[in-house]
Amino acid sequence: MAYNKVHISELPKKVRRAVSRFERTPEWKLLKADLEKGLRPKDAISISITEDDKAKYGIHNRRTIARFLQKYLKTNNLPYDFRSFTKHGIDFFMIQHSSKPTRS
Repeated sequence: MAYNKVHISELPKKVRRAVSRFERTPEWKLLKADLEKGLRPKDAISISITEDDKAKYGIHNRRTIARFLQKYLKTNNLPYDFRSFTKHGIDFFMIQHSSKPTRS
């Protein structure tokens, strides 16, 4: 056993060993391909997932997908805005080009 005082950046990070359920869907593959191509300022991407889709892929909560997409946008430093909401039992996820200026 050892006791050390370290900076937060020096702590080991937990690595996700399993692939996200959303990451295995064909919708994600299409979305990722479009994001890699890039969006023009007036373009947007929308994904809608029904309760049947969630049951098919084993996804239980809209926030799980939202967190995955937000983390992807942040880690790849993409200048896009993200929104998610539920309407009439369907989960919607929208990504559009950011209207805010990017920092350098």
